Amino acid sequence: MSVKLEFREISRAFPGVQALERISFALEAGEVHALVGENGAGKSTLIKIVSGALQADSGEMLLDGRPYRPHTPRDALAAGVSTIHQELNWLPGRNVMFNILLGREPRLPGGRLDFAKMRQVSTEILRTLHAEAISLDAPAEALKISQKQILEIARALLQNSSLLVMDEPTAALNPEEQEALFKVIEALKVRGLTILYVTHRLEEVFRLADRVTVLRDGRCVSSAPVSQISADKLISDMIGRQWAGAFPPHNLNLGPPILTVTRLSAKGAFHNVSFTLRAGEVLGVTGLAGSGKEALGRALFGAHSLDSGEIHITGVGRVSLPFSPAMAIKYGIAYIPDDRKVEGIILPLSVSRNISLPVLDQLSTWIGHIRRGREAQLAQTWVARLKIRTPRLNQICQSLSGGNQQKVALAKWLASQARVLILAEPTQGIDVGVKFELYQLIADLSRRGVGIILISSELPEILGLSHTVLVMRDGEVVAQLAGESSHGEIILRYALGQEVRS
Repeated sequence: MSVKLEFREISRAFPGVQALERISFALEAGEVHALVGENGAGKSTLIKIVSGALQADSGEMLLDGRPYRPHTPRDALAAGVSTIHQELNWLPGRNVMFNILLGREPRLPGGRLDFAKMRQVSTEILRTLHAEAISLDAPAEALKISQKQILEIARALLQNSSLLVMDEPTAALNPEEQEALFKVIEALKVRGLTILYVTHRLEEVFRLADRVTVLRDGRCVSSAPVSQISADKLISDMIGRQWAGAFPPHNLNLGPPILTVTRLSAKGAFHNVSFTLRAGEVLGVTGLAGSGKEALGRALFGAHSLDSGEIHITGVGRVSLPFSPAMAIKYGIAYIPDDRKVEGIILPLSVSRNISLPVLDQLSTWIGHIRRGREAQLAQTWVARLKIRTPRLNQICQSLSGGNQQKVALAKWLASQARVLILAEPTQGIDVGVKFELYQLIADLSRRGVGIILISSELPEILGLSHTVLVMRDGEVVAQLAGESSHGEIILRYALGQEVRS
């Protein structure tokens, strides 16, 4: 194989941070090359340099053996390098065909659009990607995320791209959509495209990649064929320690019940859900997509309408319906949503202000002026306690890595001294290193007596963290299991509706 893209001593610094330091590795032509590392390892910075959104301070890149230094994303596209970001780019108000051909529409003499040619080209490119089921006339905004990704891939192929950079492409996909994307990637590989595949999911590395490069703290730690590296070695390279012992010991000193739910129902989402949560208990809730677990988490925070049932909070008594987020906060219930960027934090606000939002009334004077000193002190306490990586307290959250955004979302509610913490997919989209920290944090909160409802699709963390596991299917709790004696196969069989062997 020949070398497609080579990095030679690439460095890039920002004020107070050395993001990349002398990065050197190469992508072979026609391979899927995985790039992994913790949040803050330098992956995003390197992607931006490849795509022309940033320039390196020093070092050089070679594309097909020739110097490559794009100053804009347009330069990268002209050189045959396309990047598919987590935030997908598509044109609302236009159909699939127009989005695929954006900027490259075939024209008739005189400049009019050649619609027949447009349909022919679009149909052929979707067939190449085994995506003929996508209607050319469908509005782009109506597509699933996985289908929008295919639009971007199709557009890249029409731009004659030979190198495709994919940034966490499965972060928002369900298992079925992930599998469809994997087939597209395999088809691209057959066409001879080189793919730089950025992911935090190690199973995808071993499923798709030919080689893998690990970044840690802005440095290249290793780069090797996937066939020559184990999962344990990969994790060790990423975080500097072994995976063994990822889950802390369970808190064995559970307190009295603090939340009791009886026959809770929400039309079209779930029905007759009952459970008791004790102080210090981690209650795992799992199931397949559409099982009702997501809606249950929102309903327990008052963000999803309930039709019937009872909620009893110790020290408060029975809570009357309708239940609202304001009532939940008042009674000490906090909710960390799975979509932290949309619902968990306010991206344009600072770290300090996001953390203080639930308790602003406690930090303000009687006429409503915020005591800035007390706000900064509160924020600094939680930044230190959760090890949030930020250059300053007034840094806007939009500029933080995904893992640090998740920590800010957690800090916000921990600062409110919540008694019940609902965590919806808390490790979604974050890397292994931050997962370690969150697992330890959950264990620490459990030991402090906080009741935790852990809603997750990740069976290892459900098994590793939960005292009790609820399995949901079609809106019902189909099993309640002891966490320490549960097995992934048993949970999956309940979730799928298959016979559970004794």
